Amino acid sequence: MAKLDEIANDVHVLRERLVEKIPAHFTMRQIVVAFFGALFFGFTFVLKGLLLDVGLRLDTIQLSIITITTWIILTAEIYFVGYHRVPDKDKRHFGQFWAKRFFTYYFIAIFVSFLLLSVYGITTIAGSPVNMIKLVIAVSFPAAIGAAGSDLLGKY
Repeated sequence: MAKLDEIANDVHVLRERLVEKIPAHFTMRQIVVAFFGALFFGFTFVLKGLLLDVGLRLDTIQLSIITITTWIILTAEIYFVGYHRVPDKDKRHFGQFWAKRFFTYYFIAIFVSFLLLSVYGITTIAGSPVNMIKLVIAVSFPAAIGAAGSDLLGKY
């Protein structure tokens, strides 16, 4: 009888993950997938010559708009791709679901942006820490979209 219960439980888990595609709890695997997604998307922008021209000319208002837009798009991705599939929203509140993913994806995007700019020596070309921050924010936008997209779209 225990074997039958184990099989029933396995079928239930497979149904949730493959058929209903209910989001699982946030794991290290999702963090790694998000890292590679951010790396892939960020890499396509780092070596563009236009990045230096545009990125170094961004003012505070434009940097704020990029940051807020990134946050809005991340939130939309998390809600519409992941959270809307959660069946029992009373037990899994959006705030917790969102916070884990949002801060992880955004931190990964900032880290990957800085990493890519440093690896290619663009941070030294920027000249000052303020210019480096401008470039990191500019690259973090596509990197964040890549981080969330690779995890959420790849899974759901």
